[in-house]
Amino acid sequence: MQQQEINKMCLRIVTPVNIADGTVLSAKDYLYDAEQQKIYFLNLHEWHKFIFTHNLLTQYEAYIKNFRNTKNLLNWLQGQGYGIDDVQACVTHAASAEVNTADAKKKQTLNDVNQHIQQPDGSLYVPGSSLKGVFRTAILYKLLEDNQSVKEMHWVELHSYISSLELLLLEKEKLENAHSLPYAELNNRKKDVKKKINSTMKNIEDTSSKLEVDLLHTLSIESEAKSKPVCSALRGLQVSDSYASKNIEVAVLQKVDVGFNKEGRANEHTLSVFRECMLPGSELYFDVKIEKAFMTTLGINSIDDLLQATQKFYAAVLALLQDAFGKGYPQVFTNIDGANMFLGSNTGFLSKTLLALLAPDAKAAKETIRVLLDKSFRQHKHILRDKIISPRTLKCTTCRGEVVLMGLAEVRKV
Repeated sequence: MQQQEINKMCLRIVTPVNIADGTVLSAKDYLYDAEQQKIYFLNLHEWHKFIFTHNLLTQYEAYIKNFRNTKNLLNWLQGQGYGIDDVQACVTHAASAEVNTADAKKKQTLNDVNQHIQQPDGSLYVPGSSLKGVFRTAILYKLLEDNQSVKEMHWVELHSYISSLELLLLEKEKLENAHSLPYAELNNRKKDVKKKINSTMKNIEDTSSKLEVDLLHTLSIESEAKSKPVCSALRGLQVSDSYASKNIEVAVLQKVDVGFNKEGRANEHTLSVFRECMLPGSELYFDVKIEKAFMTTLGINSIDDLLQATQKFYAAVLALLQDAFGKGYPQVFTNIDGANMFLGSNTGFLSKTLLALLAPDAKAAKETIRVLLDKSFRQHKHILRDKIISPRTLKCTTCRGEVVLMGLAEVRKV
């Protein structure tokens, strides 16, 4: 029997994908042609060399000193007597921009732009770590489905902690409005509640870590505790960075949250958040290697098994989203044939976690998730407003004139 399996894989972009590299460009870091709706990304070293060699340093320093995110760097450059053709050596790559405003040409900048991770030459790629993260979550889902007793045990423990957290958050809110209490007593009670909240959150994090250890740490290694990463069978899964591509189209797209208003009617909310994305139809290639001595302990005996687990997790998440949003937004669930994974930024809480699928039913999932989200994003009022599903919005963007889901891709063997 073969001890390992290696295969070349193809990743096809089904809906726009952004793999953020942590770089957020303000309007002073890129050139944006509002008339043509095109953005030019800069090699800042070459750009600053251009500024220096063309004796523009004083004027540029004045621009930076008085910079506001609404000021267009291309307009400033043109005011100095230069244009795009003069700075081609400074441009790493260019992309179209799709702006969701009533009059896009009046929008002179794209505010902050979240860059896609790229090679030194400016070409976009997908890190193996991003792909392996998707596979890891899919394998965990498979193992939960195969081990219902483990699933139920972890749910009971997690649900207990989150129920406690909900009560503590309500108590914290009451104390924030308890102006009649003496200051010293109020301050002490606030500190006590904060301490209990932090302790409960630590318990929740520990429960999630314990789930991973119980399911993935199947290797027995002498003198090593089971909790150590070396005991994880995922050591047997190796995923390369994408190393080749064809037909890569790139655009800067604007975030669109779709959901339901207070009256329960479907509505869309466009945000001033822009991401550099690979567009549908783009294809990239990477390698997957499975060491069977490790992976068979997880029930993964082949790359086909890995793809099957990936498909099942994707289908489970998509079913949750369609059940909640399908009637209000049927159009975003069309033209996604072949997709079998959610990948990258702005794909939503449900596509990156197992909490909703750990719960016994959709109602229990909603009640639990909205408490956790309320803890992290109090201003969004998840406990009060997440009526149908939590989170209550579907993460989308506008691409080629249509509102589409973010981050759907197909991975297959070549």
